[in-house]
Amino acid sequence: MSEPLPAAPTDETPRSSRATAIGAVACLLLAVPFLVLGLWLLDGKSRMDLRCEPGGPCTLTRAGWLTREPVATVPLDAIQAVTVERSRSARRTSVPIFRPRLETTQGKLPLFAQWATEESDATAVKEQVERYLAAPGAGPLEVIRDDRRASLRVGGAYTGVGVALLFFSAWLAWRTRSHRRAERTASVA
Repeated sequence: MSEPLPAAPTDETPRSSRATAIGAVACLLLAVPFLVLGLWLLDGKSRMDLRCEPGGPCTLTRAGWLTREPVATVPLDAIQAVTVERSRSARRTSVPIFRPRLETTQGKLPLFAQWATEESDATAVKEQVERYLAAPGAGPLEVIRDDRRASLRVGGAYTGVGVALLFFSAWLAWRTRSHRRAERTASVA
């Protein structure tokens, strides 16, 4: 018995260029949510800056890794007090958590984006602001609390996966182009 001859290519034969083109589009569509979510997580506003000029207004801003936005500009006479909020975490092992805040005529302004587990962190900021308020003309005040490390890890991972998928999609698009050229030369011959 003789070996069967391979079937001649027809219009219904799957083409490599079609498969790689579908793969490129699929990877591109998969990359988009990773990039959007990754950039959104990277821009989580977890850094709080309180800057007060000597005798002048205090400006509170929030920042992520990508953008910064002002929260409030408070004149010194609008600051009524500096307090430390105390609460309990929502975890199974409920531990006390702390956050300093400004009590102003504009409302309550937290100075930490995330609650601290150490009361001494919140108390130190409270005392620093109170020292400034006792002698506002002595010098400027700058209080910075940066809790962006977690958003960098998670947002960076998502963004990294999205970028890797974009590169893989570009490679598949290049392979699609190579397959199409090979298919054209095969059909001409």
